[in-house]
Amino acid sequence: MLQIALLGMGAHAVVTLIATAFIVAVIAAYLIRIALILWHVIDRLVAILGAVQATGEMSQPLGGIVDDINKEFTSGREAFEAAAGRLERRKPAPEQETAGVSSTWSHWRGE
Repeated sequence: MLQIALLGMGAHAVVTLIATAFIVAVIAAYLIRIALILWHVIDRLVAILGAVQATGEMSQPLGGIVDDINKEFTSGREAFEAAAGRLERRKPAPEQETAGVSSTWSHWRGE
């Protein structure tokens, strides 16, 4: 038999050390690959967040315009609510029944 001696160890010890070194190298390569992927993801996120921040800074001057539009919508809503309130308070005029015609369409069944 061929004796492999490394510092007085037997063949099984040398094979175990080589296998362990290989496993450690594979795990290290896997972790390095994950680190590179995460680094790429971080670069993408920094670019995206920079674009979002730039867009936010560019839209800051629009705040006053949006506030003016909201004020106009509020005044329009108040005008519609006031008109609806006046219509609700108004007394309905007496309905005139014409011969054979219902004013509510309740006679119509769609036949």
